[in-house]
Amino acid sequence: MALWVVGAVVLAVGLFFVTDAILRQVAQGVVASEIQKQLPPDVKANNLSVQIRGTSVFAQLYTGRFDEVRLHTSDLEVQGSRMSATVTAYGVPLDFSKPVERIDGSMKIDQEAVNKLVDLPDDTTATFKDDEVGLQGSGQILGIDVGYTASVTPTLVGTGTVTLTPRNVTVTAGGGALDVTRFAKDLLPSTISICVAQYLPEGVDATELTIRKGTARVGVRADDIVLDAKTFDTKGSCD
Repeated sequence: MALWVVGAVVLAVGLFFVTDAILRQVAQGVVASEIQKQLPPDVKANNLSVQIRGTSVFAQLYTGRFDEVRLHTSDLEVQGSRMSATVTAYGVPLDFSKPVERIDGSMKIDQEAVNKLVDLPDDTTATFKDDEVGLQGSGQILGIDVGYTASVTPTLVGTGTVTLTPRNVTVTAGGGALDVTRFAKDLLPSTISICVAQYLPEGVDATELTIRKGTARVGVRADDIVLDAKTFDTKGSCD
């Protein structure tokens, strides 16, 4: 009799975990589908993976929210430019019209995507090195067409602005180098400000900027944010 009871208990526990695992898979698919529906037309999260972490999904469904949900895509398309993104959301309600307690995430963007998306001065293009951004462009000095290259130091200011401070500027015209100290200031301002907030949903703050060869990583965070179409459609500002 005792062995039968033990066997029954073991079977019941096994069925619980199997059923919970199946339910977790189903719930992850539902969350992925719902996120896809909320994205604006110019944003596509291809190959979006969802992981519901934490205790039993049964228990989380009972409380009406998921403890922790991890979203990842290596092929996030924004206005035709591709990047990767990872977001971990904490306290995710089953009702998407209610706010998520907190999200932490990061986006990895290559220099080609940055040059397409970010509004840099004139025809300036950027290249990424470790902890450094290179700029290359052209302009006019005293009516003469010139080209320039510069190394700039990127700095995240506050939660929505990146400043680029030019240094080591080289100006050329007709194959010859000009006096940098006299002419560099006429081509590049002392500080170039880029509003990162305008590319993020309102309420999402930039928390970190890391530049590596060929790529930039931007850390983000938001508290009490609703993950619906209105949020994704409404971009932040640097005003």
